[in-house]
Amino acid sequence: HYGKSYFLSSGINAEYGGSIPLYWSQRSNITYKPYVKLFNKEDQKDVFVRHMQHQIALYGKNICVSLIDDKGKEKEICQSFNYIGGQGLLPGVKFIHFDFHKECSKMRWHNLNILMNKLKDDLDSYSYFFKDNQGLVTSSQSGVVRTNCIDCLDRTNVVQGLIARYVLTQQLRQMGVLGEGDEIPTSSQFEYVFKNRWADNGDGIARQYTGTPALKSDYTRTGVRTKMGLLQDGYKSMQRYVQNNFLDGARQDSYDILVGNHRYSSVEESPLAKPRHPVAIFLPAAIGIFIALLILKLLMPEETWTSQISHIGLYIAVIVFLFKQVKVWGDYLVDQPRLYHTLAKAKAE
Repeated sequence: HYGKSYFLSSGINAEYGGSIPLYWSQRSNITYKPYVKLFNKEDQKDVFVRHMQHQIALYGKNICVSLIDDKGKEKEICQSFNYIGGQGLLPGVKFIHFDFHKECSKMRWHNLNILMNKLKDDLDSYSYFFKDNQGLVTSSQSGVVRTNCIDCLDRTNVVQGLIARYVLTQQLRQMGVLGEGDEIPTSSQFEYVFKNRWADNGDGIARQYTGTPALKSDYTRTGVRTKMGLLQDGYKSMQRYVQNNFLDGARQDSYDILVGNHRYSSVEESPLAKPRHPVAIFLPAAIGIFIALLILKLLMPEETWTSQISHIGLYIAVIVFLFKQVKVWGDYLVDQPRLYHTLAKAKAE
């Protein structure tokens, strides 16, 4: 089939992921999933409108697909985004909220079809750029899908992969590779290459942002969510927890120096020279000492069981107390960025 003319045709479709266009932050504080905090609440509608006006100028019509949770630590920003996005403030902008974790819980990943069914008519309407084998442009794209979760990595990558596959199917039909109404065979080599290339791209982006490959990549690669994939996600999540809380501060500081957000001053003392809070040293040391004492007491029991139990109980009580203090002093225990944006401050002044 290599002589077929459709191999000279080309089709392109654009979609993008973007951070939630509101004023918000999520700062590491030793907990597994820190709360998302909104600020400048009176300006949230304005920043959403300005952002979407810019996107309309770039891409035309937009569908905002939000995948964040409507409960828990994402609840506040979810409600705010749903309220502002659902007001229809701009013509040509649609808003769809799909609670990814809720809808796909308990391995119900087939529920992603609910989201795709909501998008298909608009995707068909927006079309895509297509050039035939004579070099003539027969169609162009008039709108895009803007997908987000909190960090625009794992959930976003899954949904963007489904959108890309749907549009690709339409393009292959137009090229004549597939017949009208035909689908890409799930067992084909093409399907294997497409899914793995998409997953490799998602892993690359996730490594830059979190230090680990993307979560849910078993679904992206195979189209099936597996128990082994869940175990792999658990391991990646533990890696991310350590990375986010104890290693990312120094990395962020290096970024700020590299791109010029922070500029060295010979007059002012460098924030990197300031010592860490004493609790960041003494609390981990105390936990380590009492855990070691507990282990020693278990390995070398005393002559009477009453004395043994009392000492073990004391050590456990102290360890529990210290771990509660970890949550209280979490902001001082994590590796927070220490440099401030002197360039942004200078521009503001």
